Amino acid sequence: MKKHIYLIGVLAALLCGCTNLDEEIYSSIPKDQFFTNEEAFAKYSARAYSTLQAWATEQSLWTLIIQLTNEIVAPLNPDGAWADERYGELQFHNIPSSNKLLRLGWEYCFDGIAACNDVLDKVEDAADFPGKSKIVGEMKVLRAYYYLMAIDGWGNVPFSISKKDKTYPPQKDRAFMFNFIETEIKENVANLSKERSMATYGRVTQGFAYGLLAKLYLNAQVWIGTEKWTEALACCDSVMQSGQYQIIDDYKDNFAVKNENTAEGIFAIPYSTIYTKSDHNAFIIYMLTLPANMVKPAPALLDPEAQASPVYSLAWNVNKDPWDGFVADPDFFASYDPADTRKADTWIYGQLKDLEGNDLYIDLGAGYVPYVIDGAMDESVYTNRRTALQGARIGKWPYQSDGLLTGGQVSMDNDFYLMRYADIVLMRAEALLRLNRKEEAAGMPELVKIRTRAGLPKLTVDDMTLDNLYLERMHELALEGWQRQDMIRFGKYLNAWWNKPAKDEKDLLLPIPSTALASNPNLTQNPK
Repeated sequence: MKKHIYLIGVLAALLCGCTNLDEEIYSSIPKDQFFTNEEAFAKYSARAYSTLQAWATEQSLWTLIIQLTNEIVAPLNPDGAWADERYGELQFHNIPSSNKLLRLGWEYCFDGIAACNDVLDKVEDAADFPGKSKIVGEMKVLRAYYYLMAIDGWGNVPFSISKKDKTYPPQKDRAFMFNFIETEIKENVANLSKERSMATYGRVTQGFAYGLLAKLYLNAQVWIGTEKWTEALACCDSVMQSGQYQIIDDYKDNFAVKNENTAEGIFAIPYSTIYTKSDHNAFIIYMLTLPANMVKPAPALLDPEAQASPVYSLAWNVNKDPWDGFVADPDFFASYDPADTRKADTWIYGQLKDLEGNDLYIDLGAGYVPYVIDGAMDESVYTNRRTALQGARIGKWPYQSDGLLTGGQVSMDNDFYLMRYADIVLMRAEALLRLNRKEEAAGMPELVKIRTRAGLPKLTVDDMTLDNLYLERMHELALEGWQRQDMIRFGKYLNAWWNKPAKDEKDLLLPIPSTALASNPNLTQNPK
C-alpha cells in the first residue's frame, strides 16, 4: 500500500464513551504542545512537500520546461484549440513577461521556498528535540531544490530565508545563489536519512541531496563560469556507493501506476486518485495528451449504416474526453535508434488499441478507419489544424486500467520521480567524459545496463562523445524535467529545431513574470 505522507493537518482523536461529560477533548492541540517532536514537525513539513505536487499539473514548472525544449509541442489540434498565447509563445521562444505558464512556473519555485521558510521558522522557535536537525536538513535541502530550479530558469532571483522578514526580498545573482545552495546542501546532508525505504519515501534523503549537488556542479560552467566536474563526480559516487539504489530490469516499472517500490527511485512526488484531485495538485497528463475521440466500437459500428453509438475514451478506461494537446516534437520522435525500446515506452503511436488489445477506430468524416497515429507533422500545424492522426502522444506514465479514472477528471496514481538513479549514472558518465576519462565512462556497468535494457549495445570508447551522451540522456530521461538544463549545458538550446528558430544568448534566461516585478521593487528584468 502506498504511504501517503503529505496529508496536511492533525487528525482528531476518536471520541468514545459519550455519557462521560468530563472526558478530555483531543480535537485540538495547543501550539506549545504540538511543536515538540520530530513527528509533529514531519506533519507540519507536509506543506512544503505538498507544494511539489503542483509540478505535474497542466500549467506549472514541468509543463513550462517540456514545452521550452525539443520534447513537446502543442499546436492547433483538430478542434482548433491550443497554440494560443500560453503555448505558442513557449514553442517559438517569444515569451512575454505576461505569459501565464511563465508566471505559474515562477510561483511553483517561490511558493515552495515560502513553505520551506515557514517550516524552518517554526523549527527555529521550538525547543530542541530528537530529530530536529533532520527536519531542518530536509527543509533546507528542499528549499535548495526550489532555488536551483529558479536560478536554472531565471538566473537572478529574489532571496529570502525567513517569513519573518517583511521587507521586499533583494535580488541575488547566480553566483551568490550557487554558493548558497552549495553551502545549504553540504552543511545538512549528514543529518539526512541514508536509507531508501517506505519510511523515507517522498522525503529528502542523502541520495537526493548528493544528486542535487551533482546537478549544481554539472551546471557550474554555465551558471558561474567555473568547471566543477570533479565535484560532480564525487557527488555521484556518494550516491552510487551508498548501496541504496540500482538500475532495475524493466524501464517501464519506474513509471507504472503503482511505482513506489522501484529501486531506481531517489525522490518521488506522490500522486493519488484519492488525495490529489484538485487543479493545483493532480497529475493529469492523460488529459493534456490523449486523443479526444478514441473509439471502442461495437462490431456493428463498422457498418456505415449502423445506428450504434461509439464508446469514446472508455476505450482506455478514461470516462472524460481528453484535451488532445501535447504531442511529441517530430524531431525528438525521429531521433531514437530504431532498436531503442524507450521510444515505444515513452510515446503512443501507430495503431491504437484498447486495453484488451483490440484495434481502435476514428471517424474522419467518411466512416470509421483504423486509428493509426503518425509521429510526423508538417510545420503548418501552427496555422492550420493538425489532424487527429498526427503527433505521438505521451505514454511514459501508463493510464490506469482499474477503474479509478472513470467518472471524470481525477489524478493519476503514478508517482513522479524528480530524481532517478539512472540520472545519477548518466551524470557520472558525463563528469568522467568531461574529465577526459572516457574509458571509465564507457565501462560503467550501470551505464551498460541502461543501454542493454533499452535494446541497445553498450557505448564503446569511440562512441563515448558528448553528442552521444546527450542523446542518451535525452531518451532515458525524456519528459522528466531536466531536458532544458541539459540542452543549455550541451550547447543545444539556442539552435533551431522543429518549428522553433535559432535564438541568441539572451534566450538562456527566462523573463521574470510581470506580476513578480510589480510586487517587488527590488527586481530588475532579465535582458530581452
